Formats: sequence, C-alpha cells, structure tokens
Amino acid sequence: MMDKKRIWLIDSTLRDGEQAPGVAFSRKEKIRLACMLDEIGIDEIEAGIPVMNEEVSETIRQMTQLHLKSRILVWSRAVLKDIELSALTHAESIHIAFPISSIQLSTMNKSWQWVEDSIPELVTHAKRFFKHVSVGAQDASRSDIDQLRKFVTIALEAGAERIRVADTVGVLTPMTAKSLLENVLSFSPGLDVDFHAHNDLGMATANAITAWQSGADSLSVTVNGLGERAGNAALEEVLMALCLNSEQTKYNTSLLYSLCRYVSDISKRPIPMGKAISGKMAFSHESGIHTRSTLKNTIAFQAFDGKIIGRESYRNIFGKHSGSGALRHFLDERNIVYDNDKLALLKKKVFNFSQQNKREMFPEEVIEAFVNLAYN
Repeated sequence: MMDKKRIWLIDSTLRDGEQAPGVAFSRKEKIRLACMLDEIGIDEIEAGIPVMNEEVSETIRQMTQLHLKSRILVWSRAVLKDIELSALTHAESIHIAFPISSIQLSTMNKSWQWVEDSIPELVTHAKRFFKHVSVGAQDASRSDIDQLRKFVTIALEAGAERIRVADTVGVLTPMTAKSLLENVLSFSPGLDVDFHAHNDLGMATANAITAWQSGADSLSVTVNGLGERAGNAALEEVLMALCLNSEQTKYNTSLLYSLCRYVSDISKRPIPMGKAISGKMAFSHESGIHTRSTLKNTIAFQAFDGKIIGRESYRNIFGKHSGSGALRHFLDERNIVYDNDKLALLKKKVFNFSQQNKREMFPEEVIEAFVNLAYN
C-alpha cells in the first residue's frame, strides 16, 4: 500500500491528446468529454490552447459556463498575447509553458536569459486574469539541474502556484523520474509539483506513479494515453494504479471503460486488444488453470473485478488452451446435458478450431460444435 497524500489528476486529452496526428474533436465531442471527465471526478481539465483560433476559445468558454466541479485549465505559450487571449475564455487556471532545455531553447531561437527575464513579467500578468497560475518546465528531464532550480525559484517568486515538470520526450525511467522529482522538491519544500509524462519508451504510467510516490501532488494524463508520438500517461492506467495501491477513493471508476471507448471513437484510434484496463483481452482468460480459478474467485488471475470500471467481471474464452472446467461451466449455465465423452470430444474440437483458425471459438460456435457432436 502506498502511504501518500491524495492525488490531483489533470486530464489533457483535450489539449495534448488532440495534438496527436490526425486527431480532431468537434465542439460537441469536447463538451461531452469534459462532462464525462467531470462525472468521474477528474480534478482539472486542460481544455485546449485558446490562441489556436476562435473556435477553440469559444468551446472553452462554453465549457466554463457549465460550472463543472473540475477546474478548467488553458494552455499558453510564454507569450503575452497568448495569456491575454486565454483570459477571454474565463477559465479559472492557466498553464504557461517555457522551454528550458538547451536543445529546445536553441530550436526556438531563445536563450536562458530570455527565460529568466520572461517568467516574472508573464506570471505577474497572468495573475491579473486567473485565480491559479501553473508554470511549466518543458523538457525538464533533459535540462541542466542548476537551471531547473533557478526556473523553479524565479517562478515561485513571481507568484506561480504550481510547477509542471515535463518529461516532454519521454526519456525518463522510474528511477530517474524519482531522482528528478526529489531534486525539484528539494528546491522548495512544500512545492506543488505536477508531473507530465510521455510514453516514448513505454514507461509513462510507471513514471507518473513513481513521480507521485516521490512527492508530486498532481499528474497530467490523457484518456487511452492519447497524444503526440507514443502518447502520454494513460488516465485509466494511472487512476486504477492509484486506486488499487492507495486510499484514492474520490473517483467514480465505474465510468472509466465507457470513457475509454468514447475517446477511441472520437479520435478514430482503436484500443489495442492487449491494452491495459480498456483492451478487449484485459479481463479474458483461456488457460485451463486460469479459467478454473477465475470461476472460484474473480481476482485469482486478474488485478481487479472488471465491474469496477464498468465492464464484465471477467471473460473466459474458448481456444487452444481451454480446459474441461470452463467448458463444463459453460454447458451447465445453459442447462445443456452432456457426458464426459462428449465433453472430451468438445474440448478437442475447440483445440482444433483454434489451432486452424488462430482465434478463439465464440460461444455460439461452441454450442454449434456440441450440437453437431450430439447428432454424430
């Protein structure tokens, strides 16, 4: 059990998620998604980038008029005009992103001196319009640690309420994420830190949970891990890891599966079959040992009952590795009369079908196979 304070989740599906190539949400889809996130209890919704165009700004304005329990956050470049346009959305919070690694500063034709000079002016200006100001250390994971310390110090002195530490290109591992967070927190005890993970090395969820265990107060996530390149830390994975391993009980997890399917639909990004939490096979069992045990105890071979997230408790499927126990249970549930010889023949038919077709045998196909046996 993780001994840690409660978490603050920031969902960025509407901002970082929509930045995934080819993804474009309509206003209606954005509003519905925001309402679904609010129903689950997500603490903060990063609703978009107002400077992009008036369509984005108007959508965010309409979102703020819903008076959701979730705080609405807008994203801004470190540009005065962006902040002023963002203020017109009436969002409660703003995030101002600063590139701070030498790699990104050089590609944007900026200097470290520009960072130091800009933070006080921009944060002070933002505080005129917003109740809450977050300042982002973009590409923090590839930044000089002394410059990162200066960044945090200047931002706090200017009045920033929260610092986002971003692993912008997903190069961290759990151990390096832990080291980075501990370093950042040593700069200012009690600092409110938001950790923003990317999944380039497949470690975004692990890094996000490690960052929280290491002292981060907030975690930025997206539904289905949707985002640029390999995506972000997946909301459903992070949330369930928190719920199973700590006392995080404020979220309505029963809506998670429907949320994942909705985002899959509107993003036109199918959920991989083996995807954790939301994948078709996440609660499926074929092996004889697994299916037999699952019939006795749902969580014998899975982390939790699927009903917790609004899907089936478990699903025993019939294939090459199926045992007699699962088939017997399947037939008994349907009041189908059989003997051990018929059961053995059916098991062999399921094995051969799966071997030849390289897929499971669907329930109706199992019944058809048994009926054929009965007439032979």
